[in-house]
Amino acid sequence: MTRSVSELRPHPSYAHHKLSVQPFKLGALDKQGDLGFSHPLIITRDKFIIDGYARWELAKRRGRPTLNCIEYNFTAEEALEDLIRRHRRSRGLCDFIRIELALDLEPHFREAAMMNRQLGGRLKGLSKLTAAEKVDSRMEIARVAQVSVGNVHKVKYILSHACSPLKEAARANEVSIHLADKWSHEPESRQREHLRIVQIERGLRRTARRVVAAELARVASTSTEQVVRLSDVVALVNRLTTVAPDHSKECGSIEVQLVDGPGRAVFITGELLHALNPQKELLIP
Repeated sequence: MTRSVSELRPHPSYAHHKLSVQPFKLGALDKQGDLGFSHPLIITRDKFIIDGYARWELAKRRGRPTLNCIEYNFTAEEALEDLIRRHRRSRGLCDFIRIELALDLEPHFREAAMMNRQLGGRLKGLSKLTAAEKVDSRMEIARVAQVSVGNVHKVKYILSHACSPLKEAARANEVSIHLADKWSHEPESRQREHLRIVQIERGLRRTARRVVAAELARVASTSTEQVVRLSDVVALVNRLTTVAPDHSKECGSIEVQLVDGPGRAVFITGELLHALNPQKELLIP
């Protein structure tokens, strides 16, 4: 059915946890033009959105009046469970956020567990409740979020004990649940220090990748520079160590380091190349 864009609303849990569509998803959808709206939104009869937040956000920005929707007769709990299921990791919600959303279902699962216990008390004289009849709220949360029960316990602890920056880093998937839980057991000053070190290290890695990428681009665009084939380097080193060991001593020890950067390349220092070059005429027939 067709629904007005203005009457659609985010699910209460989606709004409560201040979730939003990632900019790169909006950009990719925008490039599709009208094709981006070919799939209908999934909503409840109360006009709460289950799936299609990027399409809804883009429609508002474009001033689009209506959107095609498929409406389900879900309760609030059923809608939230379906929302989490439709937005698994591949769709943009990391483990932490899925658990955080699923924790909103905890009162619902506890009520079901209480009803089960009451039923068990009434039937105690007739039979025992089987394991399948018992409802464990933590296991249910883990099932909905598709995570381990241990991670549910960790996220609950993080939400109760972590400082605000650490919780936000866990939500953004910048810090793993395991690390956030581990640091949450320490004083707030130590939590902030751990997070600061991680952010500095991440910034250094990004800078290194940019430097390497710029160097690769510079080398590729400079046709006048000397080109050394990898096979030549391997041959020279092998011949130095096997045919002329006296010459290999001139190179001394050679340090090899792994650089986390794009592309496939081997960087050779000018000093090493200068040490190898004088031996070329002697080693290569």
